[in-house]
Amino acid sequence: MIGKIKGLVNEIGPNFVLLDPGQNVFYKVFLPAINMKDLKIGDSKTFYIHFHVRENEISLYGFADRKQLRVYNILLNISGVGAKSALSIIGFDRLEKMIDAVNQQNPAYFSQIPGIGKKTAQKILLDLSNKFEVEFKPQSQSLTQDDQLVVDALQSLGFKKAEALSALSKVDSKLTLEEKITQAIKNLNTHESIR
Repeated sequence: MIGKIKGLVNEIGPNFVLLDPGQNVFYKVFLPAINMKDLKIGDSKTFYIHFHVRENEISLYGFADRKQLRVYNILLNISGVGAKSALSIIGFDRLEKMIDAVNQQNPAYFSQIPGIGKKTAQKILLDLSNKFEVEFKPQSQSLTQDDQLVVDALQSLGFKKAEALSALSKVDSKLTLEEKITQAIKNLNTHESIR
């Protein structure tokens, strides 16, 4: 099994590269769209590999880092998400944006990906929420006493901790406690109306 490939980019296709590791063998590696940006022939690149075997096909899927590969493997375990659609999801935007969308329970992020409908977006969000809660939960922040009170107030109103922290991050730290709560609620209501 292949875990990682380093080589020179020999050819660039619409969703793949031919990688020359210097052994007179060229590997066709499918990449997420976001990893295709700024590639040039002759670049030296390293990709973490998902070795995908089906009854009539063997494919290599390449990722910029272990985190991308981990999320790809999580996506593959979701019913209805295959190798190519998982690659499209990973390649749609920066991984951090997808993780934020999951932490904020935002299905609109997934439904704007070509080939992903509303039902599939909801299913992906639900499945990823359970898995991401453990692995990719928002970074724990050391909060001031006032900020912790804002988060507590928002949670008492029914918002999730991740949503509260996200709303708080967009609030001016110089505001009073009451102003912070008011502004955070406005941020959350704006986010809800976008959904």
